[in-house]
Amino acid sequence: MTIHKSQGSEFRHAVVVLPERPSPVLTRELIYTGVTRGKERVTVVGDPEVLQAALSREVRRASGLMDLLWPGGAA
Repeated sequence: MTIHKSQGSEFRHAVVVLPERPSPVLTRELIYTGVTRGKERVTVVGDPEVLQAALSREVRRASGLMDLLWPGGAA
């Protein structure tokens, strides 16, 4: 099951398997979601450098919605 599909679910033991290389999709928020699925125990499998890269990357939205709603950055 992917982390996205697990949202809203809770398991006694969750296992978060990281990719072999850092990925722009792997962010701090995604790791948080995966780790918080485990009610009693969580196991993270993967390279510590990949985990560190993910934890230092925040989600950056690129929908352009803010610019459409507030042209010129008047938010």
